[in-house]
Amino acid sequence: MFLATRQLLLVGTAASFLLLLWYMQRIFVFRTVSLPAPMLTPTPTPTPADLVSTTAKSPLQHAGNSTLGFQSILALSTGPSWRTRGLVAAASLTGLDIQIPPQPPINPNLVDAFEHLGPDDVQHPSHGASIAWLAHLDLIKHTIQANLDTVLIIEDDVDWDVSIRSQMVQIAESVRNLTHIDTLDQDTAPYGRDWEVLWIGHCGEYWEEQFETILYDDPTACPHNDYFGWAKQYIERLPDRQRAVYRSVNPVCSFAYALSREGSRKILELLGGAQDEAFDVSMMHACKAGQLKCISVVPEVVHQYFPAQSFGVKSAVDVGNGQEPGPEEAEFEHVMGSTENILESARCRALWGRRCLRKQ
Repeated sequence: MFLATRQLLLVGTAASFLLLLWYMQRIFVFRTVSLPAPMLTPTPTPTPADLVSTTAKSPLQHAGNSTLGFQSILALSTGPSWRTRGLVAAASLTGLDIQIPPQPPINPNLVDAFEHLGPDDVQHPSHGASIAWLAHLDLIKHTIQANLDTVLIIEDDVDWDVSIRSQMVQIAESVRNLTHIDTLDQDTAPYGRDWEVLWIGHCGEYWEEQFETILYDDPTACPHNDYFGWAKQYIERLPDRQRAVYRSVNPVCSFAYALSREGSRKILELLGGAQDEAFDVSMMHACKAGQLKCISVVPEVVHQYFPAQSFGVKSAVDVGNGQEPGPEEAEFEHVMGSTENILESARCRALWGRRCLRKQ
């Protein structure tokens, strides 16, 4: 009797153990099949760009990129013409990425009102200068709407040296030195951030020995003997074949100027009410008064290109002031003109394969 009972217990224990194994197997199978299968994606084939060293560039090197270290290069233009065709050719030759935003129309009544803003005893812009001034303001508004941190604004008839990208690396280093950025790690912006206007294209600027100045050798700088314009007497005070970077005193002509975000905002506030001779003169006055943090590059690295003088082509400001525009583009566009103070013109090199430095 005791043995029979013990056999029944063993059978029951065995049955219980088999039941437990069956239950555990059910759980294991359920949990395994409920997991999603991993998604396997093929490793992409590396492109040539992926095989290039990924070592990070220094901030200075970015000043030599296709936008010269700024977030964008924008050209002020009324539309396609000999100006923009030459501009695009020069940009293609030197590898620059230049955008030409459509310029919004300016109502003649707005131009008249702008021309006469303020009391009678202040300087007023001419009609043509008022049109140009409003166009600059419109483009600067565009930079704010586009949320650009920095921008280089150029006029559409400008020219620059074929070595502009290496020139700007030297300028960036000088701006950083002038604004006392000790190491490259302190600010990743190519030109630092202690500026609001960087005036790289103008038709002249003062210079005195007492100015805090960064000087550096630059074989692409226009020699004293070849420098053209009213500022020649100041240029000759600098060492020949050197370039100077210093806080602006009296730059005029707005051929090319870079703006920081704060610079764009301030210009709209300070210059939005006219009451001066022209846009560039008003910006110069704001620089001189310390209302804008401005830095000049002397000699300039961007200048205006002039069609051959024999054709008598007029500027947009002259035409706005009522002068005859001169001949049709087809008459002079194929004839090489000249550019002041730029040794190796990108525009002339691209279009005619030659230098076109304007001589005295």
